[in-house]
Amino acid sequence: MKVVRTALVATALMASGATPLLAQGGQGGSMSGMDMKNMGPLQKASMEAMDKMNKAMMQGMMDPDPDLAWMKGMAAHHQGAVDMSEAAIKHSKDETVVKEARKTKEENEKSLREIQAKIRKEK
Repeated sequence: MKVVRTALVATALMASGATPLLAQGGQGGSMSGMDMKNMGPLQKASMEAMDKMNKAMMQGMMDPDPDLAWMKGMAAHHQGAVDMSEAAIKHSKDETVVKEARKTKEENEKSLREIQAKIRKEK
């Protein structure tokens, strides 16, 4: 029942046009309340990349054109994967992780270029 109520509230907020206001205010994915002192460089860099990605995804989803909104949100998602992969490449000591991060980075850079080309074409 709680899930249904939450879904109904979220739907009502989106229908009311309040979503852009929600994306601008409050914590909106902010890490300001998180205790990051015990995190290493990889965790800190990844958390910063996720925070940046989440904000950009929400901003992209505000486009009134549903196709552009989806593409902009996905572009931010792929950029976040690139940024987090770069953090792993820089900070990981495990060559298997570094190899996977390089692969992930390359795949997401390719997808990002494709999506950005589609966004330019749609405008």
